[in-house]
Amino acid sequence: MQGDNNDSFDDLFEPFELSDTPTAPPPAATPPPSTQRTSAADTTGEVPVSQQHVTMTDQAGPSTNCPSCGAVNPAYNHHCERCGSRLSSDPMPIAPAPPSRSTAGGRALGVLAAVVLLVALIALMMNIFGSDGSGEAVVPGSSSSTTSSTILEAPVELVPSSVTASSQLDDSFGPENLIDGNPDTRWNDNSLRGVGAWLEFTFSSPVQITEILFQNVADEEAFKRNYKIQGYQIEVNDLNVPISGRLLNSNEPQRVKVASLETFMLKVFVTTTHLAEPVGEAPPFNELALQGVQFFGYQK
Repeated sequence: MQGDNNDSFDDLFEPFELSDTPTAPPPAATPPPSTQRTSAADTTGEVPVSQQHVTMTDQAGPSTNCPSCGAVNPAYNHHCERCGSRLSSDPMPIAPAPPSRSTAGGRALGVLAAVVLLVALIALMMNIFGSDGSGEAVVPGSSSSTTSSTILEAPVELVPSSVTASSQLDDSFGPENLIDGNPDTRWNDNSLRGVGAWLEFTFSSPVQITEILFQNVADEEAFKRNYKIQGYQIEVNDLNVPISGRLLNSNEPQRVKVASLETFMLKVFVTTTHLAEPVGEAPPFNELALQGVQFFGYQK
Protein backbone atom coordinates (compact mmCIF):
# COMPACT_ATOMS: atom_id res chain seq x y z
CA MET A 1 0.00 0.00 0.00
CA GLN A 2 2.79 2.37 0.79
CA GLY A 3 4.45 1.72 -2.57
CA ASP A 4 1.27 2.36 -4.43
CA ASN A 5 0.88 5.67 -2.68
CA ASN A 6 4.37 6.75 -3.71
CA ASP A 7 3.75 5.81 -7.29
CA SER A 8 0.62 7.78 -7.46
CA PHE A 9 2.40 10.81 -5.90
CA ASP A 10 5.21 10.54 -8.48
CA ASP A 11 2.68 10.38 -11.21
CA LEU A 12 1.47 13.81 -10.27
CA PHE A 13 4.80 15.38 -11.35
CA GLU A 14 6.12 14.44 -14.72
CA PRO A 15 9.84 14.90 -15.25
CA PHE A 16 10.83 18.18 -17.06
CA GLU A 17 13.19 17.38 -19.89
CA LEU A 18 15.37 19.90 -21.72
CA SER A 19 15.89 19.69 -25.45
CA ASP A 20 19.22 18.52 -26.79
CA THR A 21 20.19 21.97 -28.19
CA PRO A 22 19.60 25.03 -26.00
CA THR A 23 17.87 27.97 -27.58
CA ALA A 24 20.14 31.05 -28.16
CA PRO A 25 19.23 34.11 -26.12
CA PRO A 26 17.60 36.99 -28.02
CA PRO A 27 19.95 39.78 -29.19
CA ALA A 28 20.25 42.82 -26.91
CA ALA A 29 18.23 45.84 -27.92
CA THR A 30 20.21 48.56 -29.62
CA PRO A 31 19.98 51.81 -27.63
CA PRO A 32 18.65 54.89 -29.46
CA PRO A 33 21.24 57.13 -31.07
CA SER A 34 20.65 59.88 -28.48
CA THR A 35 21.86 57.61 -25.64
CA GLN A 36 24.95 56.17 -27.37
CA ARG A 37 28.32 57.59 -26.47
CA THR A 38 31.02 57.87 -29.06
CA SER A 39 34.45 56.49 -28.64
CA ALA A 40 35.76 60.08 -28.61
CA ALA A 41 33.65 60.79 -25.54
CA ASP A 42 35.06 57.70 -23.84
CA THR A 43 38.65 58.73 -24.56
CA THR A 44 38.53 62.55 -24.03
CA GLY A 45 35.83 62.85 -21.40
CA GLU A 46 33.99 65.56 -23.41
CA VAL A 47 30.26 65.36 -23.91
CA PRO A 48 28.88 66.03 -27.39
CA VAL A 49 27.15 69.38 -27.90
CA SER A 50 23.82 67.69 -28.38
CA GLN A 51 24.06 66.33 -24.82
CA GLN A 52 25.60 69.31 -23.05
CA HIS A 53 22.32 71.27 -22.54
CA VAL A 54 18.82 70.07 -22.17
CA THR A 55 16.70 72.90 -23.57
CA MET A 56 13.19 73.41 -24.77
CA THR A 57 14.32 73.20 -28.41
CA ASP A 58 13.25 69.54 -28.57
CA GLN A 59 9.69 70.68 -28.02
CA ALA A 60 7.61 72.40 -30.66
CA GLY A 61 8.16 76.19 -30.79
CA PRO A 62 10.22 78.93 -32.50
CA SER A 63 13.99 78.84 -32.04
CA THR A 64 17.01 80.89 -32.97
CA ASN A 65 20.66 80.09 -33.61
CA CYS A 66 23.43 81.73 -31.62
CA PRO A 67 25.45 84.07 -33.91
CA SER A 68 28.63 83.14 -31.99
CA CYS A 69 28.61 79.33 -31.56
CA GLY A 70 25.60 78.27 -33.65
CA ALA A 71 23.79 76.54 -30.78
CA VAL A 72 20.00 76.35 -31.03
CA ASN A 73 18.16 78.41 -28.42
CA PRO A 74 14.47 79.15 -27.76
CA ALA A 75 13.32 82.33 -29.49
CA TYR A 76 12.49 83.99 -26.15
CA ASN A 77 16.09 83.69 -24.88
CA HIS A 78 18.15 86.90 -24.76
CA HIS A 79 21.50 85.10 -24.28
CA CYS A 80 22.88 81.81 -25.62
CA GLU A 81 22.55 78.90 -23.21
CA ARG A 82 25.87 77.52 -24.38
CA CYS A 83 28.30 80.43 -24.71
CA GLY A 84 26.32 83.27 -23.11
CA SER A 85 26.50 85.55 -26.16
CA ARG A 86 23.65 88.02 -26.76
CA LEU A 87 21.16 86.59 -29.29
CA SER A 88 19.22 89.79 -30.19
CA SER A 89 20.60 93.00 -31.71
CA ASP A 90 17.96 95.15 -29.96
CA PRO A 91 19.41 97.79 -27.59
CA MET A 92 19.82 96.71 -24.01
CA PRO A 93 17.44 98.34 -21.51
CA ILE A 94 19.06 101.19 -19.65
CA ALA A 95 18.73 101.15 -15.90
CA PRO A 96 17.48 104.41 -14.37
CA ALA A 97 20.15 106.68 -12.95
CA PRO A 98 20.61 106.25 -9.22
CA PRO A 99 19.22 109.09 -7.15
CA SER A 100 21.79 111.76 -6.44
CA ARG A 101 23.09 111.86 -2.95
CA SER A 102 23.23 115.24 -1.33
CA THR A 103 26.46 116.20 0.37
CA ALA A 104 26.73 117.30 3.96
CA GLY A 105 27.20 120.89 2.84
CA GLY A 106 24.06 120.75 0.68
CA ARG A 107 22.02 119.33 3.55
CA ALA A 108 23.30 122.04 5.89
CA LEU A 109 22.41 124.73 3.36
CA GLY A 110 18.90 123.29 3.01
CA VAL A 111 18.41 123.28 6.78
CA LEU A 112 19.64 126.89 7.01
CA ALA A 113 17.26 127.99 4.24
CA ALA A 114 14.36 126.26 6.01
CA VAL A 115 15.21 128.01 9.29
CA VAL A 116 15.40 131.43 7.60
CA LEU A 117 12.04 130.82 5.90
CA LEU A 118 10.47 129.76 9.19
CA VAL A 119 11.74 132.88 10.97
CA ALA A 120 10.42 135.09 8.16
CA LEU A 121 7.00 133.43 8.35
CA ILE A 122 6.88 133.88 12.14
CA ALA A 123 7.81 137.56 11.79
CA LEU A 124 5.12 138.03 9.13
CA MET A 125 2.47 136.38 11.29
CA MET A 126 3.47 138.54 14.27
CA ASN A 127 3.26 141.62 12.07
CA ILE A 128 -0.21 140.70 10.83
CA PHE A 129 -1.85 139.43 14.01
CA GLY A 130 0.12 141.53 16.48
CA SER A 131 -0.96 144.85 14.97
CA ASP A 132 -3.65 146.88 16.68
CA GLY A 133 -4.91 148.32 13.37
CA SER A 134 -3.27 151.73 13.79
CA GLY A 135 -0.20 150.98 11.70
CA GLU A 136 1.85 150.04 14.77
CA ALA A 137 3.15 146.53 15.42
CA VAL A 138 3.24 145.26 19.00
CA VAL A 139 6.39 143.33 19.92
CA PRO A 140 5.69 140.42 22.32
CA GLY A 141 7.15 140.95 25.79
CA SER A 142 7.45 144.71 25.31
CA SER A 143 5.16 147.43 26.53
CA SER A 144 6.17 149.87 23.81
CA SER A 145 5.18 149.79 20.14
CA THR A 146 6.98 150.99 17.06
CA THR A 147 5.65 152.30 13.75
CA SER A 148 5.75 149.53 11.13
CA SER A 149 5.60 151.81 8.09
CA THR A 150 7.59 154.86 7.09
CA ILE A 151 5.51 157.99 6.47
CA LEU A 152 6.72 159.90 3.42
CA GLU A 153 7.55 163.50 4.09
CA ALA A 154 5.29 165.98 2.30
CA PRO A 155 6.94 168.24 -0.30
CA VAL A 156 7.75 171.75 0.87
CA GLU A 157 7.97 175.03 -1.00
CA LEU A 158 11.42 175.70 -2.38
CA VAL A 159 12.25 179.40 -2.72
CA PRO A 160 14.94 180.31 -5.28
CA SER A 161 17.74 182.59 -4.15
CA SER A 162 17.69 184.53 -7.45
CA VAL A 163 16.01 184.75 -10.85
CA THR A 164 17.03 186.31 -14.15
CA ALA A 165 15.12 186.82 -17.42
CA SER A 166 15.82 187.30 -21.11
CA SER A 167 14.38 190.85 -20.82
CA GLN A 168 12.08 193.03 -18.71
CA LEU A 169 9.80 195.93 -19.51
CA ASP A 170 11.27 198.14 -16.76
CA ASP A 171 12.37 197.90 -13.14
CA SER A 172 8.75 197.68 -11.96
CA PHE A 173 8.19 194.49 -14.01
CA GLY A 174 11.43 192.66 -13.26
CA PRO A 175 11.67 188.85 -12.91
CA GLU A 176 12.17 189.06 -9.11
CA ASN A 177 8.42 189.81 -8.91
CA LEU A 178 7.83 186.14 -9.80
CA ILE A 179 9.15 184.88 -6.43
CA ASP A 180 8.11 187.69 -4.03
CA GLY A 181 4.70 186.12 -3.27
CA ASN A 182 2.89 189.42 -4.00
CA PRO A 183 -0.16 188.98 -6.30
CA ASP A 184 -0.04 192.68 -7.25
CA THR A 185 3.34 192.42 -8.99
CA ARG A 186 4.31 190.61 -12.19
CA TRP A 187 7.03 190.14 -14.78
CA ASN A 188 6.74 191.54 -18.32
CA ASP A 189 9.22 190.96 -21.11
CA ASN A 190 10.38 193.92 -23.21
CA SER A 191 7.75 194.06 -25.99
CA LEU A 192 8.92 190.69 -27.40
CA ARG A 193 5.46 189.03 -27.26
CA GLY A 194 7.21 186.10 -25.66
CA VAL A 195 9.43 185.30 -28.68
CA GLY A 196 12.71 183.85 -27.36
CA ALA A 197 11.82 184.65 -23.74
CA TRP A 198 13.35 182.61 -20.91
CA LEU A 199 13.60 182.58 -17.10
CA GLU A 200 16.42 181.10 -15.01
CA PHE A 201 15.96 180.26 -11.31
CA THR A 202 18.92 179.55 -8.99
CA PHE A 203 18.84 177.83 -5.57
CA SER A 204 21.39 178.43 -2.83
CA SER A 205 21.66 174.66 -2.11
CA PRO A 206 20.77 171.56 -4.17
CA VAL A 207 17.07 170.69 -4.17
CA GLN A 208 14.84 167.94 -5.54
CA ILE A 209 12.05 169.65 -7.45
CA THR A 210 8.87 167.63 -7.93
CA GLU A 211 6.37 170.29 -9.01
CA ILE A 212 6.21 173.83 -10.44
CA LEU A 213 3.17 176.09 -10.15
CA PHE A 214 2.68 178.78 -12.84
CA GLN A 215 0.34 181.71 -12.11
CA ASN A 216 -0.75 183.99 -14.94
CA VAL A 217 -1.98 187.51 -14.12
CA ALA A 218 -5.01 187.10 -11.84
CA ASP A 219 -6.64 190.40 -12.88
CA GLU A 220 -9.04 189.51 -15.69
CA GLU A 221 -8.47 192.60 -17.84
CA ALA A 222 -4.66 192.51 -17.50
CA PHE A 223 -4.70 188.76 -18.18
CA LYS A 224 -6.52 189.21 -21.49
CA ARG A 225 -4.51 192.21 -22.71
CA ASN A 226 -1.10 190.45 -22.21
CA TYR A 227 0.52 187.52 -24.03
CA LYS A 228 0.63 184.33 -21.97
CA ILE A 229 2.92 181.28 -21.97
CA GLN A 230 1.52 178.39 -24.03
CA GLY A 231 4.35 176.02 -24.93
CA TYR A 232 7.33 175.64 -22.59
CA GLN A 233 10.53 173.66 -22.18
CA ILE A 234 12.09 173.16 -18.74
CA GLU A 235 15.75 172.25 -18.18
CA VAL A 236 17.47 171.29 -14.93
CA ASN A 237 21.21 170.76 -14.53
CA ASP A 238 20.85 167.15 -13.23
CA LEU A 239 18.67 165.89 -16.11
CA ASN A 240 19.84 165.41 -19.68
CA VAL A 241 16.33 165.41 -21.19
CA PRO A 242 14.27 168.64 -21.12
CA ILE A 243 10.65 168.64 -19.95
CA SER A 244 8.18 169.99 -22.49
CA GLY A 245 4.49 170.83 -22.21
CA ARG A 246 1.71 173.37 -22.70
CA LEU A 247 -0.17 175.70 -20.37
CA LEU A 248 -3.85 176.52 -20.75
CA ASN A 249 -5.08 180.01 -21.64
CA SER A 250 -6.34 180.51 -18.08
CA ASN A 251 -5.57 182.71 -15.08
CA GLU A 252 -6.03 179.74 -12.70
CA PRO A 253 -2.88 178.23 -11.12
CA GLN A 254 -1.41 175.47 -13.29
CA ARG A 255 0.87 172.73 -11.95
CA VAL A 256 3.67 171.01 -13.88
CA LYS A 257 5.35 167.80 -12.66
CA VAL A 258 9.16 167.71 -12.60
CA ALA A 259 11.42 164.72 -11.93
CA SER A 260 14.68 166.30 -10.83
CA LEU A 261 17.00 164.53 -8.40
CA GLU A 262 19.43 167.09 -7.09
CA THR A 263 19.60 170.41 -8.86
CA PHE A 264 20.55 174.01 -8.08
CA MET A 265 19.35 175.61 -11.34
CA LEU A 266 16.16 175.45 -13.40
CA LYS A 267 15.49 177.27 -16.68
CA VAL A 268 12.15 177.82 -18.44
CA PHE A 269 12.06 178.52 -22.19
CA VAL A 270 8.92 179.95 -23.83
CA THR A 271 8.27 178.15 -27.13
CA THR A 272 4.75 179.44 -28.01
CA THR A 273 2.30 181.95 -26.53
CA HIS A 274 -1.41 182.60 -26.20
CA LEU A 275 -2.36 185.83 -28.02
CA ALA A 276 -3.24 189.07 -26.22
CA GLU A 277 -6.82 190.39 -26.64
CA PRO A 278 -8.36 193.85 -26.57
CA VAL A 279 -10.74 194.60 -23.73
CA GLY A 280 -13.46 197.05 -24.79
CA GLU A 281 -11.72 200.15 -26.16
CA ALA A 282 -8.37 199.16 -24.57
CA PRO A 283 -5.94 197.65 -27.10
CA PRO A 284 -3.85 194.53 -26.29
CA PHE A 285 -0.28 194.82 -24.95
CA ASN A 286 2.79 193.57 -26.80
CA GLU A 287 4.42 192.07 -23.73
CA LEU A 288 4.35 188.59 -22.23
CA ALA A 289 3.15 188.67 -18.61
CA LEU A 290 3.51 186.18 -15.74
CA GLN A 291 2.50 186.88 -12.15
CA GLY A 292 4.35 184.19 -10.17
CA VAL A 293 6.23 180.88 -10.15
CA GLN A 294 6.43 178.52 -7.16
CA PHE A 295 8.54 175.39 -6.66
CA PHE A 296 7.81 172.35 -4.45
CA GLY A 297 9.98 169.41 -3.48
CA TYR A 298 12.68 168.48 -0.95
CA GLN A 299 15.82 170.14 0.35
CA LYS A 300 18.91 168.00 -0.21
